[in-house]
Amino acid sequence: LGEPPVPGAPPDPLVSAFLRRQQRLEEQQRRREASLAQRLLRFLRKKFYLFRRSALMTCISLRNLALGRPPLQQLAQEVAFANWRGEEEETRPEGGGGVQGSTSSEHPKE
Repeated sequence: LGEPPVPGAPPDPLVSAFLRRQQRLEEQQRRREASLAQRLLRFLRKKFYLFRRSALMTCISLRNLALGRPPLQQLAQEVAFANWRGEEEETRPEGGGGVQGSTSSEHPKE
């Protein structure tokens, strides 16, 4: 109880869940305290990446309809590129814009 965990030991799931919840609460607090300009910039950035992803996925789909499906590795790279959201998302611990089955419904609403 009072001793630090052994290095290399898996973290306690309860402690991990608590730390994730604390980080989420801190992020929500930062968003509430943001200035109007910061909130507007965040809104515009979200809409830009949403529009970008929609346009890229539409182009990929139309190309696939016209020319047939490309190799899975190429398709995975294209989808990963479409899902990329800039450095803001790369620093997020749970924002893995992974290639396998990544859809907008899997990402938490912000």
